[in-house]
Amino acid sequence: MNKLQVPAGRISAFSMSAVAALLALFLAFLPAGAKAQTNLFQDAGQRVALVIGISDYVNVPALANPVNDAGIIGKALSGLRFDVIAVNDPDRAQLQAAMAEFVQKLDGADIAVFFYAGHAIQVDSTNYLVPTDAALTTIKDIGPQLISLSSIVNDMDRLAKTKIVVLDACRNNPFEDALRGDGEDRIGRGLAVVEADAVTHVEEHEGFNTYGSIIAFSAAAGTTATDGEGANSPYTAALSEQLVRPGIEVGQMFRTAAANVMRETAGLQRPEYIVRLTDEVYFSRPQPSDCDYFAIAPYNQVGIPGVEFDSIKPARAIAACQEALEAEPEHPRFLHNLGRAYDAASDYGRAVEYYRRSSDLGYVPAYSTLGVMYINGQGTGQDFVEGVRLLKHAAGLGYRLSKVALRNQDFSVLFHQKEFERLQSALKTAGYYNGKIDGDFGSGSKRALEEFQKAEGLALNGATLETLDRLSLLETIPHYDLN
Repeated sequence: MNKLQVPAGRISAFSMSAVAALLALFLAFLPAGAKAQTNLFQDAGQRVALVIGISDYVNVPALANPVNDAGIIGKALSGLRFDVIAVNDPDRAQLQAAMAEFVQKLDGADIAVFFYAGHAIQVDSTNYLVPTDAALTTIKDIGPQLISLSSIVNDMDRLAKTKIVVLDACRNNPFEDALRGDGEDRIGRGLAVVEADAVTHVEEHEGFNTYGSIIAFSAAAGTTATDGEGANSPYTAALSEQLVRPGIEVGQMFRTAAANVMRETAGLQRPEYIVRLTDEVYFSRPQPSDCDYFAIAPYNQVGIPGVEFDSIKPARAIAACQEALEAEPEHPRFLHNLGRAYDAASDYGRAVEYYRRSSDLGYVPAYSTLGVMYINGQGTGQDFVEGVRLLKHAAGLGYRLSKVALRNQDFSVLFHQKEFERLQSALKTAGYYNGKIDGDFGSGSKRALEEFQKAEGLALNGATLETLDRLSLLETIPHYDLN
């Protein structure tokens, strides 16, 4: 089973009821064993978009396509059940008003999209949007006349669950000549990289929505893009084609759009994107395959209840997922589903192979599942350090089930005297324990452990994986054999 288990034969100093409690807690939270619940992402959810196109500038030459670009993107998003705020050729006051309206609708949004086409510049590695009435003559004009992109990105990150920022604005700086000599070294070419956290304001009890962000540029940071020769820019034309494709995963949408732009421009324009999502996200859900019906985990984004691990029928699931992968060999969800099917069949070597292939394609749940395989030593050598690294990676990308796995199991049920001595010694080195190093983990030792955890912001749940990792004691966990 693809769940952390503690073999009873390794326990001598603790009651079997303690072991059972440990197992029940872990099994309650790991994705492979999660009980089916209503998926909070099955309907369209709350979707809001701010779409801005600026072509008609007052003080610099007009741009041919941004208003057209905003129009085609806004229409596509409206068709995908977004509440779209569309603004064309706004001056600074109008742009601020549109952003304020957008922020009012962001709170609790399941998916929020900000699309901007027009002029934008970077100064001191900060990106600024250029409204129609901007008339820069010195760098001091930037604050009063432009709009910092970070202000809207921060609001989206603070209020919405899944955040998508698209900038088709990597054009030449229209104020380059006016600003020449006035802090010229502070003015960058194109736009600067935008960083965004994958997850904010999320607690474990809030359900199983997807969180994270996508930041997409029409051209690589520090380079520029063109309007192209058609009614739309090369990037918007490519992205709009992907938006209306039914069942395409959002991360794949941006990857495909970028590849198409590179092909159409013979490599002269290279879009960039940063995808940091905790799970798949769809604007329109795909038609589930038999592979999904027979093997997908609960809390999925496909729109079906999913299959609890113990309910998988391996022969049927393996055949269905192999057939699905014949059509799409690099489909990360199908690869993960097939891993689950082999895992349920106790073919752990093949399970690890497909979990790893899925994780190599960036499928976040696969990092977590693969981490558990390392911890259990199933299909691979038992390696607590590598297992925790993978769980931490998934948790860092916002996968809360990994965070729960790291924080909610007390591995001291496996410990004997020598392991407790090492734990006491580590706590003494850290300055939290002053007693004897004798392996008697009594009230003083437990108090020292809790004081360390409080100081480090760790869960007060005994010798958890995250605590042992922080104390560099993962290799102290006794090995056990589930195979």
